[in-house]
Amino acid sequence: MKRLLLVLAACSTPPAPAPAPAPAAAAGRVVTEHFHSDALGVDKAVVVYLPKGYDADPAKRWPVFYYLHGLTGTENQWTKGDHIEAAADALALPAIIVMPDGDDDFYIDSAMPIDYAKCMASGAGLFIPTKQKPERTCVKTRHYETYIIKDLIGWVDAHYRTNATRDGRAIAGLSMGGFGAMHLAMRHPDLFAAAASHSGALALLYKGPRPFAPGKAELVTDVASWGKEVGAMGDWIRNLFGPDIATWKQYDVVELAKQLPAGKLALYFDCGTEDDFGLHDNLRYVDEALTAAHVEHTVYLGPGRHDDAFWAARAPESLKFLRDHTK
Repeated sequence: MKRLLLVLAACSTPPAPAPAPAPAAAAGRVVTEHFHSDALGVDKAVVVYLPKGYDADPAKRWPVFYYLHGLTGTENQWTKGDHIEAAADALALPAIIVMPDGDDDFYIDSAMPIDYAKCMASGAGLFIPTKQKPERTCVKTRHYETYIIKDLIGWVDAHYRTNATRDGRAIAGLSMGGFGAMHLAMRHPDLFAAAASHSGALALLYKGPRPFAPGKAELVTDVASWGKEVGAMGDWIRNLFGPDIATWKQYDVVELAKQLPAGKLALYFDCGTEDDFGLHDNLRYVDEALTAAHVEHTVYLGPGRHDDAFWAARAPESLKFLRDHTK
């Protein structure tokens, strides 16, 4: 396993003169599109970052990085809150970044029912009906895995000059989106070369201890009361995944990693050590389990909370990781 370490150094000598500022990086451009998803039964919005040079070279094919938002976020989270386009410009990133609207369903094909007419009328069936706009959030079926894997990827490859192969495709996300990026990549390693998770809601079945203690992990064995201690959010997630623990395991990072052929998928994880939901403990469990299973992966654990400040600071690292593992 590779590990990135945060190093803090003190210096007793006067600091060296500041270097001359580097010239500003040339900018790509960001566009918002809409397309129809058969899996969801509705039209969805998607934000697309096109790198500098995309318009100038009509013969070139570009890698594609899919970046997924978190619970209560939208397709704009990566550009409005975490300014990923600025990070991409600074890196002169040679890739397209696609940021879809994933609503609130953890990017799985959930059996939780939804009545589209009632949802449109009152927001019934949404995570936070009073804050989510029905016209942009209600769907006819909750098939979000199929929406990403078939509808979105198919639409992107048909409308942009992509390297439409596994080697040219990667996926990342934050919080709920970090969970989504990992399970989508691990469940479909034929489609992705790399995956990255920022503060991912990983290992939903990790029970404790908290703080994490090496070699002492306890896992949930009965999901009937999963998440009761966190109220509405726990109820929402429990209903999405359903009462059968076997379904939960189908999306579990540790379980999925056991099925990955060696070297098949490049994996990157990070989390703040002051994460508001304690997800740094979940990541330590994932790290321990994947290390024991000899699954190569890169981990960063460092100061930060579950917020835009942490994600904006780490986004350049996931962009570089995906860049270095795609063609």
